[in-house]
Amino acid sequence: KMADGDARAALKVELLAMMGRKEEMEKELESISTALAAPGMGGLREPLVDAEGYPRADVDVHGTRALRHRHATLNTDHKELMAAIEKKMHAMHALPAQPSSATRGPGPSATQAPVARAAPVTPTAHAATSDTLTWAVIDEVAPGGPAEQSGLRVGDKLVAFGDVRATSPEALQAVARLVGTAATNASEISLVVRRRAETGDGSASVVDVPISLRPREWAGPGVLGCHLTPTPLP
Repeated sequence: KMADGDARAALKVELLAMMGRKEEMEKELESISTALAAPGMGGLREPLVDAEGYPRADVDVHGTRALRHRHATLNTDHKELMAAIEKKMHAMHALPAQPSSATRGPGPSATQAPVARAAPVTPTAHAATSDTLTWAVIDEVAPGGPAEQSGLRVGDKLVAFGDVRATSPEALQAVARLVGTAATNASEISLVVRRRAETGDGSASVVDVPISLRPREWAGPGVLGCHLTPTPLP
């Protein structure tokens, strides 16, 4: 229907704007983390008083507190934005699929499934092929880390981590190499995760969600801020 097409187009415009804000927030969060890690600053979590309770003389206490406050505010705004993005994704997923011209026509023979069209911010239904099997699950996500900021959640099942799939040999070792390269080059890794999502009518469905993850140094350990565990293939 034209109304559904208009709604889909409007949702895409809103999602693109929201993803732009998300990227801006993540850049500022990364910049603040870098500034807090600089000499003379107190980091994100280091104590700002000495053993006797006096402000530390070796760090800029005022500057550190200001940056920490901004980081905390941005982190909260980022979480709210990610929740809003997910709602928009679910709303788009709940819209009736648009049939391609090849599937239109009179009679029952024209009722086959429409051709899927890729969209960078839209969850998609999955087909059971070797390239779409899940092979690992995210079982830990650290607050404030790159994984959380990218939108990863505990319970997300990996379909793709860059070019690593269920059929890739030594998948975890391949992931480690990919993460190391991306961290060195300050580049992003494209992921596809499978998760349960509520649709507009209150029911639940399983969707594949694309995510861009940028490994980097942050206040916590590692460069991802998450842990994944391999799962047996079906």
